[in-house]
Amino acid sequence: MELDQARIANTAANTKALLAMLDEKQLKYTVEEQTDARAHIRIGFVGNDIPMTLHIILRTDRQLATVFSPMPFTFPLDRISEGAEAVTAANYGLIDGSFDLDMETGEIRFRLTSSYLGSVLSEELFSYLMFVSAETIDRYNDRFFLLSSGQLPLADFVRMDAEDRGAVQ
Repeated sequence: MELDQARIANTAANTKALLAMLDEKQLKYTVEEQTDARAHIRIGFVGNDIPMTLHIILRTDRQLATVFSPMPFTFPLDRISEGAEAVTAANYGLIDGSFDLDMETGEIRFRLTSSYLGSVLSEELFSYLMFVSAETIDRYNDRFFLLSSGQLPLADFVRMDAEDRGAVQ
């Protein structure tokens, strides 16, 4: 898709709103890329256990803001089917975002996307996208790690997830 000036300007305005929110919250971030085609912001977080990196990418062509975070570990090939079942269980209860598992490499990541077509997202919405992503990742990253390393049986992962959903519903 051709990058027209209206889409370029809209991405620039959304990038400005995102950076303003990060500055207001005094978060450390790195601008990995900022071109007419896209902006890529990287933010490091430390949750309750495993540190995480959030990547926020704004794509001019599709007018999408995507937050994604790869886990700092992979599922070994002999545990990928358990990983797929765990990802399915985790995604079942999520309202926003989802986990993806690459069945060939064992890479797992979280992804949340929002359209900004014809609009500028508020600082509050960017904050929501970032913090709901970080909270969701923090809730699951240790469980996925323990499952991937054989320290947590799949049945326990599923039980813990069901208990979490019961507490929320």
